Amino acid sequence: MDTFKCPKCGKTTSSREKFCNECGEPLVIHCPECDEKWRFMFKYKFCPNCGHSIKKTTENRPVPGKIRS
Repeated sequence: MDTFKCPKCGKTTSSREKFCNECGEPLVIHCPECDEKWRFMFKYKFCPNCGHSIKKTTENRPVPGKIRS
């Protein structure tokens, strides 16, 4: 089981969690260009589907939804 830190509160969480169990932050990133979603833990700088540059903004902040395997 992989672990990573929540982007909002910094609590260590399981890679299986959809939301941080400390602060409730969604742990899924959304690409505003192609609508792809993936786990925050991967920390991609570019969308793995379309190559769009990913910067954490209100447009692509973690959101609930389909998780990329």
